[in-house]
Amino acid sequence: MNYRLFLFTSFLLFSIVSFGQASNDWGAFAQSMNAKPYLGKKFILEAAVKVKLIDKTADAEIWVRVDKPNKKTGFFYNMMDKPIRAKNWEVVKIEGKIDKDAEYLVFGGLYHGKGIFYFDNFKLSVETSKGNFEEIKIPNGNFEDDTLTYKWHAFNTQVGFELTNTKNEFFDGKQSCKVDGSFIKKINTYGDNDSVGKYIDANGIKIYYEEYGKGEPLLLLHGNSESIQSFRLQIPELSKLYRVIAVDTRGQGKSTEDGRLYTYDLFAEDMNALLNSLKLDSVNVLGWSDGGNTGLIMAMKYPNKVKKLVTMGANVFIDNTVVDKWVFKELNKQLVEMKSDTSYADRNRVRLINLLLTEPKHGFEELKIISCPVLILAGQKDIIKKNHTKSIAKYIKNSRLLIAPKETHYYPIESSKAFNTTVIEFLKE
Repeated sequence: MNYRLFLFTSFLLFSIVSFGQASNDWGAFAQSMNAKPYLGKKFILEAAVKVKLIDKTADAEIWVRVDKPNKKTGFFYNMMDKPIRAKNWEVVKIEGKIDKDAEYLVFGGLYHGKGIFYFDNFKLSVETSKGNFEEIKIPNGNFEDDTLTYKWHAFNTQVGFELTNTKNEFFDGKQSCKVDGSFIKKINTYGDNDSVGKYIDANGIKIYYEEYGKGEPLLLLHGNSESIQSFRLQIPELSKLYRVIAVDTRGQGKSTEDGRLYTYDLFAEDMNALLNSLKLDSVNVLGWSDGGNTGLIMAMKYPNKVKKLVTMGANVFIDNTVVDKWVFKELNKQLVEMKSDTSYADRNRVRLINLLLTEPKHGFEELKIISCPVLILAGQKDIIKKNHTKSIAKYIKNSRLLIAPKETHYYPIESSKAFNTTVIEFLKE
């Protein structure tokens, strides 16, 4: 179960991944301001945006991040769930709250893919009393200064984005910011690698997967609302020893879906169909979060397919004994906030949130059928409660348990070297 996408403040995204982009053909510009005069206050950031699409998958967004002491991140939202592809000016906004220990408020524009992107009229308002907001002047927020770089700073421009002022298009005033991405150079990344990525028809959908390395096959299964890229720190090491098969789960990453209700049993059925299509009788499986849930079900339902299994932060069912009550409160809050949004991206996210709220639907007793060697991993500070993780290990007769000290649900990212060593040592036994 992967809650990172939905928890903390509104729409907190997996900040370790650059802006949540699955590929590297993106860029951004930003400026920052001192947040200390506005600690604990609600804010609204808005801007006008329009896009001239060259590639239909290109998009633009605005984004906000709160920077806290010791390089920690507070509120962070980048609109990746609501991509902007409007050919006419569209005013968009982000509403949030500045953390009480904030140092800086960072905000700007984000763009992805081949297209020409226009931004204008950035405005920031902070709540002064309940329901009353006062506009805080953003230096060069309307891009009227002849020097675009006055207060704004671009990054990830090496892929070919060109930022200029333009008098030919503007929402207000006499000019706007133009980002020309006509000649960007895509860089292959895990999860978006044209040289190795493939699709296969399995269980009524197209499943996207990438293969790296040689040796015994090792299937990698990511968490909720993520993709192959989640394993970007594992693939280089694991592929030295194994034939890594990294997969985007149905309706996530680049894999398609067919409208069926999302369940972990369906995901396991997808993986069984994938392995049959690849003519693989037996594989090792590494599943993180939702992927761990799917791995456990594969070991129960398709025992011949799973040689060894590693799960990280997995759960067998969902209730208050598995995660704290605030988790359900936050997820339900997200559902309310997305109630009126009819975009496919939001409707799909609603389905994925409901998966977290209602699945899996198995019991500890069912785990007794698992016969393959299993390594059960979780962080000491994991969102999955320790007793639940311990019970998973207790009911699987050929299992080993490791609760990693001081680690969270993001052990594979936060301490990748230790995590990778633990997984490899288990698989090599």
